Amino acid sequence: MPRRFVVTLCIVVAAMAIAFQPRVRALFPLGNDLEPSGDDWWTYHRYAVSVVQDGLGMPAVEGPYTRPGGFGYVYFVAACYAMFGVRPEVVYVIQTALLALAVVGFVVAFRQGLLYGLLLVGFVYLDAFRFYTFRLLSENLLIFLLAVLFIALRRLLSTRSWLAAVAAGLLCGACFLTRPNTVLLAPAWALLLVWQKRNRRAIAHALILIAGLAAMAGLIVWRDYAAAGSLDLRVLTTTQDWPHPSAALYGKRILYVLGDLRALVPEFGALRHWYAAWAGVLLLLIQIVRRRQADPLDQAALVFLAAYYGPLIAVADITNYGIRMLMPAMPVVLYLAMRGVKVTLDGRKMHS
Repeated sequence: MPRRFVVTLCIVVAAMAIAFQPRVRALFPLGNDLEPSGDDWWTYHRYAVSVVQDGLGMPAVEGPYTRPGGFGYVYFVAACYAMFGVRPEVVYVIQTALLALAVVGFVVAFRQGLLYGLLLVGFVYLDAFRFYTFRLLSENLLIFLLAVLFIALRRLLSTRSWLAAVAAGLLCGACFLTRPNTVLLAPAWALLLVWQKRNRRAIAHALILIAGLAAMAGLIVWRDYAAAGSLDLRVLTTTQDWPHPSAALYGKRILYVLGDLRALVPEFGALRHWYAAWAGVLLLLIQIVRRRQADPLDQAALVFLAAYYGPLIAVADITNYGIRMLMPAMPVVLYLAMRGVKVTLDGRKMHS
């Protein structure tokens, strides 16, 4: 690993430690800050306790698992409880560590250097740490899994490694278990791999991605069949929180994703740092259209945005707890924004 990159990584980690430590320190001694409510964090807590005390079948859920969407997150919280006792504040500390590791993971995956790392620290502090790290919400696990997934994907794109393909497929499945809107990642990237290379090896890697997703999704099928005799993967097929479609509604939902939260919830305001990030993505798209070529990792990241945000815009309750569903993908948006600025500046230098 280049020395400059190691130094960059150390600076990013130091910035994260400074930014995050006051809130984490305030938790001690670690205990249980939850009270019964109708919120998702209480539901996750209750289901995790059921797994620890009553068995892996999660008896607290009668019938197939549906909502909240983080089936895999229940078992993550249950594992924390099994090791450290039923103390949600221990989970918050672990989630803080995972957020730190996620930033480091995205820096490793995208190799954008110090500026990207420091900007990412700012983004996750503003959008994740302040609002969600100290709640039992599945996005806290998803953002970490996405960082590791992009490390595996970069390896797959650069070396066409079989092991990287298996890792990427299983991580796609783990992301699906954590948030069901990620179900399209493996199919979308499988199509991209075949389109990029169009050979037997690419087809095999694409099938491995799909198989990894199917294998991990099978864990939900196993639980639902064991507990309720169901094989219909109702976590995907349920429509209990889908919106009624209309052109005006989807226009507002797209604005919400871009950071104009006022489009759906006026009191939420606007996220101007998101505007800047999405403007950078637009710059990159313009350059790709002009040059008719794109870096393979850029292509994969753009496909990711479509596969990740598409289901959220189409059917999800995206205003739930503010930006919780949108936040995990923002490191990828920021990466593409920085690529857009770099490619644009490089193009101007060539023509000057």
